[in-house]
Amino acid sequence: MLDYVEICGWIGSISFALYSIPQALDAIRTGKSRGLSRGTILLLVFGALFSFLYIVPDIKSPLFYNFLGSFICGLTICKYHFFPRRKAKFCKKKSLV
Repeated sequence: MLDYVEICGWIGSISFALYSIPQALDAIRTGKSRGLSRGTILLLVFGALFSFLYIVPDIKSPLFYNFLGSFICGLTICKYHFFPRRKAKFCKKKSLV
């Protein structure tokens, strides 16, 4: 049975893991990471990576899922920051009207 401290840990952990999802989704949608400095992105990725490696032995911990989610989102943001998607060249279709 979970006690209130562990419940608070899960809620905080899930919230912290989800905070970078909007930025990661925006990076996927637009093909680039706008408004974030390289330092911020690198700190996000390395902070999540080393925190994840620290907590790996305790898989039942809410922090495991927190750092795993943060690391995945951080990698997505990092990819589009350093390797932005090029704009696709579309052929204009001739209108029948």
